[in-house]
Amino acid sequence: MIPKPLNEIAEADIQQLKASGVEEGKTIEYKRDLPGTKDEDKREFLADVSSFANTEGGDIIYGVAEDLGVIAEIVGLASSDIDAEVLRMESLVRDGIAPRIGIMIVSVPSSAGKLVVLRVEKSWNRPHRVIFRGHDKFYARTSAGKFALDVAQLRTAFLQSATISEQIAAFRMDRLVDIAGNRTPIPLPAKPKLALHIIPLGAFADESQYDVSVLYSNTLQHRLWGSYDQSSKMTFNGVLLHSTVNSGGTARTYAHFYRNGIFEAVSTSLLEADNGQQRRVIPPVKFEGAVLDYLPKCLATLAHLGVHPPVSLSLTLIGVKGLSMALSDPYGPDSGNPIQEDNLIIPGVILNDFAADVEPILQPMFDRVWNACGLLRSENFGDDGVWIRTGGY
Repeated sequence: MIPKPLNEIAEADIQQLKASGVEEGKTIEYKRDLPGTKDEDKREFLADVSSFANTEGGDIIYGVAEDLGVIAEIVGLASSDIDAEVLRMESLVRDGIAPRIGIMIVSVPSSAGKLVVLRVEKSWNRPHRVIFRGHDKFYARTSAGKFALDVAQLRTAFLQSATISEQIAAFRMDRLVDIAGNRTPIPLPAKPKLALHIIPLGAFADESQYDVSVLYSNTLQHRLWGSYDQSSKMTFNGVLLHSTVNSGGTARTYAHFYRNGIFEAVSTSLLEADNGQQRRVIPPVKFEGAVLDYLPKCLATLAHLGVHPPVSLSLTLIGVKGLSMALSDPYGPDSGNPIQEDNLIIPGVILNDFAADVEPILQPMFDRVWNACGLLRSENFGDDGVWIRTGGY
């Protein structure tokens, strides 16, 4: 794999691979032409992509002539519509590999014509299999190239995937127990709490460490949930950003960036409206709007730190028993009921793209909160899945 962000790769990087005689291997492969249109060409392409995802990830470079495993010549691509070819490859991967994986593709100008670099990140949801037109195989890679996994290798791959899922679930539950028990990195008031966790699937599988000190020094700014007053301090695990500590010694919200890429944010100001009524209510527009606004900022910060997807994304509502949803018509036929559970531990999702539209990702999570209040779904989303801010306040 070329040791640069994909969007920074230039012809000089390909020239360097040629000059250095870098051989094809576990994380890089050279192709003269883009995938063909015949079924066997498509299956070969999908086998290549899935083999990288099932191993260490890697780059496929199109537009170079290879001889004995090294680049002999940069020839460029004959296609006049590279954008259409990129869309075709993305469609093939989307429909021909299960579970789905994310790929990134860039076009690189060169003196010989355009080149294409396809990057496959190491998957933490493996193993992935090729499912194109009756072809049903799993592939991995060694330095000699791709190979089909046998039964024993498949069993190991599935066990590794299950172990990662268990580690993520265990970490989340440990943190939720601590948050509910007021064992947080900074004291919080005794109010209902909203917790957001973003956990890279690789956080427990390797020893990656990220320079989170840029958040402490404010070189990389990150604004908290609904708070413009904030302080930062180093912790054993990373950097903690928090709102101003009041006279009672508590802060309203915090965000904890771990050195291994894990992110935790907790707010005590989003789940219970101060409406002067005896009935305790969740203000749905404030609650949902805050999450919809904040999540993309969190993902952007993690991207700046060098964290890569896929990540596990989850929301949890803590200490919410007795809260009901603040509706536009609280006395209507569907006025809802108080929440019966102390904590709403909403199932997490795997996010493969930090630039993804967050509304369709978060809508099912918001619906679960409305369900806990006896209601069918969030009233703030239209039938097209777009957030329209209509339910309550």
